[in-house]
Amino acid sequence: MNRPQVVGQPTTYKQIQRGINVVVDLLAPTLGPTGGNIVSQTDRSERYELLTDSAVALRRVISLGSPQLDIGAMTVRSMVWRVGQRAGDGGATTAVLMRALFNEGVRQIAAGANAMQLTRGMRQAADLVIDGLRAQARPIAGEDELAAVARTITQDAPLAAVLGEMSYLLGPDAHVSIEKFVAPYLQRRYIGGARYKAEISSMYFYTDSANKVAVAPAPAVAVVADRLTQVDDVIPLMEAAIANGKKALVIIAPAISGDALGLLVHNHQQPEDKRKLQVLAAKLTSVGDELRQARQDIALMAGANMLGREEVHSAAQARPADLGEAQRVEFGDKALVIVAHRGERETIQQEVTNLRNQLARLPLDDDERPKVVRRLSTLTGGVGELKVGAHTKSQRALLENTAERALKVLSAAQKGGVIPGAGAALHHCVPQLRAAADAAASAAAGAASNADLALGMRVLANALSAPLAQIVTNTGIDSPAVIGHRLDEAGSPATYDALDGKVVDAFEAGILDATDVAVMVVQSAVSGAMMALSTDTIVYHRKPQQALSPDD
Repeated sequence: MNRPQVVGQPTTYKQIQRGINVVVDLLAPTLGPTGGNIVSQTDRSERYELLTDSAVALRRVISLGSPQLDIGAMTVRSMVWRVGQRAGDGGATTAVLMRALFNEGVRQIAAGANAMQLTRGMRQAADLVIDGLRAQARPIAGEDELAAVARTITQDAPLAAVLGEMSYLLGPDAHVSIEKFVAPYLQRRYIGGARYKAEISSMYFYTDSANKVAVAPAPAVAVVADRLTQVDDVIPLMEAAIANGKKALVIIAPAISGDALGLLVHNHQQPEDKRKLQVLAAKLTSVGDELRQARQDIALMAGANMLGREEVHSAAQARPADLGEAQRVEFGDKALVIVAHRGERETIQQEVTNLRNQLARLPLDDDERPKVVRRLSTLTGGVGELKVGAHTKSQRALLENTAERALKVLSAAQKGGVIPGAGAALHHCVPQLRAAADAAASAAAGAASNADLALGMRVLANALSAPLAQIVTNTGIDSPAVIGHRLDEAGSPATYDALDGKVVDAFEAGILDATDVAVMVVQSAVSGAMMALSTDTIVYHRKPQQALSPDD
């Protein structure tokens, strides 16, 4: 059992530092294309799991077995996890930068600097670095640049090429569903329209029974919130469609059964020359708020009024004006694909604008974001399917996780542009930051607090090159400072190609990072280091509460 105790400085910093070092030593060797991977023992057997994602790797770590190590280790764990969840990448870079900041900060505080003023200077310096990163950023020039960004995450050229293509064609707000295969496989598919998981109400509605596909060209669309069981529930819908001059009707309802289904099937079995109306009836398989929102979006795309007992009109009271229309509706592969009518484009665009504004206000880790992105992708027609496969279950899970992370980063790259990769963009911010620190020191005019604030800016300047130095070290070079000096001479957008061992133009070589991810790395690392540096006392409990989730 742990012995309860209270520790203060300098022991506090030493214990935090030990825990930070354990975790960062685990992650640092994974940085860059020549970095290694992490192998985790999944249980007490001899089975091991290959981990390429720093956030997932640290999720496995609940405790290091010592409270004195846990205090620093869990701080890094929480920080890296949040970066991974929000940005998809950058966790290891954040950890390396945070350690460099903490170590440099401790050195300055030990020399007499005020911790609170020092951290204020670090915060101001972070804003300058972010401005410097954005100044180096360029908008995505095409599919190849997106593939280059994806390659830094996947280390898999074919997968990166497919992800770059999908992100480029579908846009930054695209929704890509990932399907796993039990053998090596890589394929993608684009869906031109809004896609909803659904079930067809009867096999008789298939227009291609062999392939289990039903197609309704230029149909009227009825969106109903109630179950349809009586003949009187469907006859008004059919009459309204015919009155609108339509030859096909799509009915979307929770269930169609009994006499109502019997009438629709009987209609379908009539000879084509006598049948006035082709009918396709289906139900959406989503539930709860997702189902309600899907119905509303379909009604919006079709220009239809929602029908139901709690609406203005029920299905039995349907009028021609209550039905909408679509260019095409197709059922297949347990999904309903709706291509919106051109006449509704303005209404759809207004809703798309509203959703994009909502997305901009939501934090990157908000649980509502995936739902809004899915709706946005559906309404804009930006829907894709990625099919990946491998021999083993763990390999398939790794591929899926890697693809999901890369798509997050590609979305950020399209929105915020790209910067020189391999830690070079951070390194190129150092001269500007040193100049700002010198200016702040000159303006301090002997005031100790202002001098410490300038010192905090120098702390970040001294730490910014740590990710670049770690990538260079991982290639086997013992003097990363030499590479840093060569980058200084070349200037931005130069970076270090770890595979070829050369200083190159980052944009020509395709060694790129997403600007927004780099911004989050700086913000998170500075925030984590500030919290650690401003901690003076640690209270150890006999029975500490264990944080199972990295967010706790």
